[in-house]
Amino acid sequence: MEMDLFDYAREKGSTQKFAAQPSLWEEPGTTLWGRAWLTNVRRICAPKYESELGFGEKLLQAGRLTACRVRNAHAQAAFTNREGGTVLVNLNVRALSSKQWTALDALCDRCGDALFSSDDLPDDVIAGLFASPSGLLPELKDLTFSCSHCHTPFCLYRAATLLAVATEFDRAPIKLFELRGAAAGTLLTRSAQQTQETDMAIPDADLGAVFGIDLA
Repeated sequence: MEMDLFDYAREKGSTQKFAAQPSLWEEPGTTLWGRAWLTNVRRICAPKYESELGFGEKLLQAGRLTACRVRNAHAQAAFTNREGGTVLVNLNVRALSSKQWTALDALCDRCGDALFSSDDLPDDVIAGLFASPSGLLPELKDLTFSCSHCHTPFCLYRAATLLAVATEFDRAPIKLFELRGAAAGTLLTRSAQQTQETDMAIPDADLGAVFGIDLA
């Protein structure tokens, strides 16, 4: 089983310095899913946290992101700070209700094979998938952070984490469904759809974690 980022940090000790790794950052927003997430992040953070978003983006562009993943209803990211140490951010997102998932599943089914292969989805489908408060995109109140950098409500590392996960949704849109707490059946159906169109299934290790089974 892959070690949790926070478990790894505790095992190494909070005072140990970590060598910088090659950056995982890629410019996000290459698909409908990444663009929708980024637009929402800027909406929910403005105007209160606009400066943090700006600094978070510069941090990513400087190659300071060393790890980022989405699993179940949370995301984790690791960064190198100016002193060469590691900053860890954990992001938990409120799961959508079963009623909300029923409506979202109906919208996804309408799209058929085009769901993950085309950005040109019907306008009402896009609105239903991404509009607040019942769509896939969270409000600020739906987010809970823990951060090894500080205990303030928001900071540049939290902002960078929100920006970084957009790349994950560009690579594998199913990760957005996972982050919002989709049931195992929904994840299996959408993962098959994504595999057919983009050849980007959830890896076996992640499927095992999602469904609570051993795929070995």
